[in-house]
Amino acid sequence: MFVNAILTAILAYIIAYGDVVVWDKLIERARNFRGDEKIDYDLNQVHVVTSIRNFAHAFFLPHPGLAGPIFTAGTASVVERYTFGRRAMDSIFSGTNSLLISLSLAIFILPLVTFFEPFLPIALSITLILTGYLCITTGIRQVRSEAEVGVAGIMAVVLAVYGAAYGLLVGLLLYFFVQRPKVLGRTNGTEQEDDQENAG
Repeated sequence: MFVNAILTAILAYIIAYGDVVVWDKLIERARNFRGDEKIDYDLNQVHVVTSIRNFAHAFFLPHPGLAGPIFTAGTASVVERYTFGRRAMDSIFSGTNSLLISLSLAIFILPLVTFFEPFLPIALSITLILTGYLCITTGIRQVRSEAEVGVAGIMAVVLAVYGAAYGLLVGLLLYFFVQRPKVLGRTNGTEQEDDQENAG
């Protein structure tokens, strides 16, 4: 069972790392729009809190949907409203807490749960689309060359069509054959261009 879960665990780590990158870019955007509040956070603290929460979930209330460091779609919604100014949201921390408190209270109100239950598939689809959009726009900013764009794009297609195992395998092969051929005893112009860009 543990051997079969290795690839899923690696993919979960990559997704969690992506969450942290997206969160960092969202906060950077919020800082650019609002200079009236100092947004102070520590990524190490995020990891510690996430590990404690996931440890509790694993033993008492398993919820794979909350296994990541942040609620990407919710965070994006808070940050977007935060950018409209202090009249729209006094503080990003109060906005985040308001969202979490309202979601927590809504869970315990049965009529609300019953009313929104038919809309859950639509809400999940919107959440996944928004999360995918944020991850793509953030990820594209991280690549610096055509080779990296190509590898990332092909890996994403294989991952979406064939699953995590094939996506990771194709990604690793393309990384060594296209981006880092020196490891395999080969050289090409792409790697030389990457080295020049990194040096510049």
